Amino acid sequence: MELGILLLIFGSDRQFRRVKAVKNTLRGRRTVSNLYWALQYGMLDFVDALHGEQFGDDQKTLTALKSQGLVDADDAFQIQLTPKGITQQQQYLNQLMPLKYLAIASKYDVAKFMQRFSFAVQIVSEYSYGNSKYYPQRIDYFEDQLLKRWFVQNKENDLPNHFHKELNDFLGDLGDDHLADTFTESLIGHHFSGLTADQIASQHQVPATIIELQWLQLYGKLLTNLLSLPKNNVFSMLTADLEKPIVSNSARETFDMFLRQGDGNLGLISKRRKIKLTTVYEHLLEAAIMAPVKGFPYQALISSDLMGQLRAHQPENVGDWNFQDASHAIPNLEFFQFRLFQIYRSKSTDED
Repeated sequence: MELGILLLIFGSDRQFRRVKAVKNTLRGRRTVSNLYWALQYGMLDFVDALHGEQFGDDQKTLTALKSQGLVDADDAFQIQLTPKGITQQQQYLNQLMPLKYLAIASKYDVAKFMQRFSFAVQIVSEYSYGNSKYYPQRIDYFEDQLLKRWFVQNKENDLPNHFHKELNDFLGDLGDDHLADTFTESLIGHHFSGLTADQIASQHQVPATIIELQWLQLYGKLLTNLLSLPKNNVFSMLTADLEKPIVSNSARETFDMFLRQGDGNLGLISKRRKIKLTTVYEHLLEAAIMAPVKGFPYQALISSDLMGQLRAHQPENVGDWNFQDASHAIPNLEFFQFRLFQIYRSKSTDED
């Protein structure tokens, strides 16, 4: 995907945003730093939405955006959209569904579902014509085996009609012929090989990245539709085991141990889990960033006295507060407590 398009879509004219943080948020690099800036940029709903995608070179992309007058940039690889950039951003957004449909790919492996469903369409299409000799799509071995089991279990359940009805209802509910075409033109079936993103983009006269984003949105919406069906429907196996964890498994284990322990002894958690204390800090910060503000016990890690001092000295924009400035004002302040307070105040403002 083109990094420049993504930076414009997720850019802002009200704050400078780190190019690397935006990119790493979308591709799912779950460091505390990336997650923290995703919180500050309002991008937590899009963490890992573009997992595995390859983007362009940061420097070349930034140079191109600046030369076109779309962004202002500083020496720290941070960008802010210009009025021209906002206009271009709106043009891209007008070509997409609401971004909440892209956010589905942060919660579920929509890319994997896309592969499954596309392959299933080919199988059912050829089956409906009684054709058993065709070139199937290439897919991961385990996914291939899943599709084979799914077909064997459901082929007698009037599969062609189930697919026809579901697709007909889904495409009709879109209310957009261009999006419906973008979806169907990519499918592979009997005597139809499907079109690539580049081919569809050329036909629709839009960048291929927009087509790829549209696919993720469309399949995300389709996935949520299928997940809402009664259990044990013919599509159940196609939607199985796609949910992504909200926090990493290791961070979840640390957080759960912290809650069970109840005494705030992080050193003991470090010993029991055989991880560094700094790793315990990182795990708890990740949990705080990703959890609702009421779902994390901030008061167990920041005393009421320290909380009062932090509130008294915090600037208007707590997200950009510098630890060095804060530690000068509050002696013996630890970075972990400082960052936790920033997360708390940022999330409190967002959820008020």
